[in-house]
Amino acid sequence: MGADNARPEESRSAPLSNLHCDETSPQCQRCVKRQITCSFLDEGPERLSTPSGNILVFDRRITKTLDYPPLPGLDSDPDQLPHGSTPISRPQSGVVAGEEGSLGGKQFDLLDLELIQHYSTRTYMTMSSRLSTHVVWRDTIFAEALRHDFLLHGLMATSALHKATMQPKTSDAYAEYSKVALAHQNAALAGYIPAVSKPTQDNGIALFSVSLLLTVWAFASKRLPEGLNSVKLEFDQGDGSPGITLPLHSPTADFIEIIMILRGIHAVIRETDSWLQGDIEELLRYPRDADLPPHSADVVEAFEVLARAIDDPHLTPLLEHEGSNSTKSLCLEQLERLRTISRCRSVVEWDGHIFSWLIMAPLPFIHCLKQGNPMALALFAHWAAIFQCMDHHWWATGWAYSLVAEVSSLLDPIWGPYLDWPRKQVGLAFQEGATFDGHR
Repeated sequence: MGADNARPEESRSAPLSNLHCDETSPQCQRCVKRQITCSFLDEGPERLSTPSGNILVFDRRITKTLDYPPLPGLDSDPDQLPHGSTPISRPQSGVVAGEEGSLGGKQFDLLDLELIQHYSTRTYMTMSSRLSTHVVWRDTIFAEALRHDFLLHGLMATSALHKATMQPKTSDAYAEYSKVALAHQNAALAGYIPAVSKPTQDNGIALFSVSLLLTVWAFASKRLPEGLNSVKLEFDQGDGSPGITLPLHSPTADFIEIIMILRGIHAVIRETDSWLQGDIEELLRYPRDADLPPHSADVVEAFEVLARAIDDPHLTPLLEHEGSNSTKSLCLEQLERLRTISRCRSVVEWDGHIFSWLIMAPLPFIHCLKQGNPMALALFAHWAAIFQCMDHHWWATGWAYSLVAEVSSLLDPIWGPYLDWPRKQVGLAFQEGATFDGHR
């Protein structure tokens, strides 16, 4: 191409391969030297085949001609922006649910590619502490995302949230990435909500994957993603819940709503279990008893102290007022479950197993939490203190402290001795007087 415009001496002496434009160079120096039209700029969108057979359309003309320089500081560290810097305005995301390019493929802009690259190099490693699951999040789930738009949007939403948490909360970059994350969340839910009611072998893994991402979004945002209420209603069918009587929008009330998402994930697993085979099964593994060490002496003592609360004569009137003997038995049963499951706090690889206490808890106990039963809340405070083992995950940071602080303020001061251990674990100080004060 362009050989007819070359000087005669060059066309005789140069090998034929050298007459083609150099598409590895942003400026195509061969064509510049010959003063010929460069096919690098003339040719249309490049069609890239994926392993799953999809066609991704990547228009090189757009990326080479649009004046959208990279964000400041990204050359040295793609996750960090200089403090106080203003993000460069970039095109709106081109990947929209159901939107097809002129050649039947998806159109990606620079921001989409940035989020995909960040997920594929950084975010996937933060989804779980267990090394054996990293390749599943990086390869298996990403391959499914190339087949299902709603999962691809879900991965980009998670990547954008991850990048947002790396910026100062007062910065423009934080606001920009948060806005992009919300847009991708909405696009993901637009495809997920109708599909989750009719799972199939084809979309089972994708639905399961987005269900896991929902929890990350809720934890990271400290609130429910937009549009998630309709999903939660599907999950809560047959719940018979009396509703939450805790303070509206309090950390504990919001957390219990997130727990309902977690329980909904378990419902999705039940619906798609027969199709969750192969590499994806690694995400369903539970630790063996031999994988978890025994509790340290202080934890053993903490559970023994909590168990005595049931027989504390000072608490008996409160417990009798709040629930029947069956409720007391239920709480003791959940205390024993927590005593066993919480051993995972000592093994980073299995820290995510801590969620199983709430995911698998019987609905009557969840109802006790929603209604503010004091014994259930005291148990929950111990779980929350143990949940601090997840603080190293960007999406879970800070929850343990907030939950223990609030439960301490909700319960009567007479419960103080039974909350000493969880309060010490998260760094709370006791303020003399009639109430608890949640400060470090």
